[in-house]
Amino acid sequence: MPREFRIGIIGNGNIYNLAHRPAWRDIESARVVATCDVVEERAKKASRDFGIDRYYKDFKDLIKEDDIDVVDICTPSHTHADISIKAMESGKHVICEKPIATTLDDSKKMIEASRRNGVHLFIGHTRRFDDRWVQIKEVIDEGRIGEVVNVRRTERSWAGFPRDDWHWSRENGGVVVDLGVHVVDLARWFLGEEPVEVFAKLKSIREEARGYGCYDFGVIMVYFTGGKQALLEVSWVHPRAYAPFYSSTEVIGTKGKIQHSDRDSNPAFIVDNEVRFPMFSPLLSSMPYVFTKEFSHFLDCIENGSKPKITMEDADMALRVIVSAIKSSEEGRPVRI
Repeated sequence: MPREFRIGIIGNGNIYNLAHRPAWRDIESARVVATCDVVEERAKKASRDFGIDRYYKDFKDLIKEDDIDVVDICTPSHTHADISIKAMESGKHVICEKPIATTLDDSKKMIEASRRNGVHLFIGHTRRFDDRWVQIKEVIDEGRIGEVVNVRRTERSWAGFPRDDWHWSRENGGVVVDLGVHVVDLARWFLGEEPVEVFAKLKSIREEARGYGCYDFGVIMVYFTGGKQALLEVSWVHPRAYAPFYSSTEVIGTKGKIQHSDRDSNPAFIVDNEVRFPMFSPLLSSMPYVFTKEFSHFLDCIENGSKPKITMEDADMALRVIVSAIKSSEEGRPVRI
C-alpha cells in the first residue's frame, strides 16, 4: 500500500486557492494536516478546507511539528529561501512555488540545505507537467521537425493584483521573475542546451510597476551553447478585456515547426511545407490538474528516490538567466551567464 504523506501548507492566498487546495484534495496518498498564513483568519479558513482545526500564524510553529512530512510553500517569492531552509533543517521535504528564490545567493543556500539535510527540494515549474508542452516536447524528441534551432515564447496577462500586493514590490522581481522563470525553463527544456548569454530590454509601464520600481514587461533574447537561441516575452500589461492570460509558442526546426497559442484549439506542426494537425490534448486550464500531476510526481520521487522532472538545479538555472537579463537591461549590454 502506498505511503501516506502528511502535508503542511504555508501560505493560503491566491495560488493556494486557485491551484494548491484543489490539487491536494485530489491526491489519495496525501493528507493535509496543518495550514499556516500570516493572516490568521486565512489560515483558519484553509484548515477548514481540509476538515481539520490545526492552523498557525507563524511558519516556525508548523515546521517544528514531528507529524509533518512535506511542507508546501505558497508565499511571496522573497520569503521562499528563509522558509524553505528552516523547513529542511527541521527534516521536512519541501515543495516550493517558483521561483526558487529572488537572489542567486539564496538559491544556492536552498540547494545546499537540501543536500546537507538529506531532504528533497522541489520547485513548482508547472509547465513541465502541462500536457500541451509535454506533447510538444515529445514531438521535438522524436525528431519530427528536425533539429530545433529557435524557440519563441510569450506569456502575457493583465495581472489584476491589488495596488499594494506583494507582486509589485521590487524585491519580488515583477513579471520578469514571476513569468520569466517559466519561459526560460520551457525554452531550455525544448532546446536541450545550456544558456550562455542573454540580452534583455525590460520596462515599467503600469502605474503600479512604476510606483514600486518593478518591471512589468520584458523581451529577453537567450543564446545557448550550440548556437541555438530563444526569444522570450513576458508582460503584465496585456489588455484586460482581451483575455486573463495569453501565451504563444513557436518551435522552429530544420524540417518544420510547431506553433501554438491559447486561441488555438490544437497545436499545428508543419513539416516539409505540409500543415498537419496532430491529436494533441484539447486546450485545458492548467489549474488545478497540472498541479495535481506535479505534486503526485514529487511525492513519487520521495517514495522511490527517483530524479524529478524539474530539479532544484533546473530552477536555479532559470533564475540565473533572469538575474542576468535584469543586469543586461540595466547596463544596456549582453551579459554572459
